[in-house]
Amino acid sequence: MTITAPTAAGPPTAPTAVSRLDRVELFAALARAPIGDHGMLEAAIAWQILRPAERWNAAQGWHAAATPRLTVVETRGEPVAARVARLLFGVAWATVAEDAGPGPGGRPVFRVEVPKAQYPRVLRVLNNAWRGARRAFDPRGPVPDPRAAVELWRMGILAGGRVGGGPSAIHLRAGTVGAARTLAAAAGRLGLTPIVDAVRADPAVSLSHPGEVHWLLAQATAEGPAAPRPGTPPRRL
Repeated sequence: MTITAPTAAGPPTAPTAVSRLDRVELFAALARAPIGDHGMLEAAIAWQILRPAERWNAAQGWHAAATPRLTVVETRGEPVAARVARLLFGVAWATVAEDAGPGPGGRPVFRVEVPKAQYPRVLRVLNNAWRGARRAFDPRGPVPDPRAAVELWRMGILAGGRVGGGPSAIHLRAGTVGAARTLAAAAGRLGLTPIVDAVRADPAVSLSHPGEVHWLLAQATAEGPAAPRPGTPPRRL
């Protein structure tokens, strides 16, 4: 196992260039976008989508007592793991560990780990951020900062998204039905038209209007406030 430090962020990609990026370039641009005021929302949605199937419980001690570090999220995307580690800076000493994938030539798995003693605090912070996200995007409440919705979707795309066709569509595997519905509510607050597939085995949320997809990706790779989508009021889901 090799421990690697999180990579530094590079310059943001110009929003006007999004439609010309291929999938690899697009995900790289999303991963290196500046961390904004809602970094814990990004970390929380990454945790919802990418947390390991076996979760450690401080009271029950599912992991061996000798384990010095515990996994918060695991992914096959190194830029995603590096961004989550950066997002957790200030909460815990997060590092990225790489394990070889199964079989010859298997894709490696990258795990964001924190010291065992700091793990319960990380979970409290992520749980609080997630509860805050659900309240913030509740369509019955006040209109939230649009940048919060953009940042939530940026990490959602990185953690569970598939972007295709130019890009003209986004399909995001959300991990849980609650995460899918929160992402849909956030998209609705931006005036977008998400489609939720609430099948419990594989919940997902999609955007299929090319204009909406281009606008969202441009905002997610940009620095600064989210620009309003002309002529589109926020929707109530």
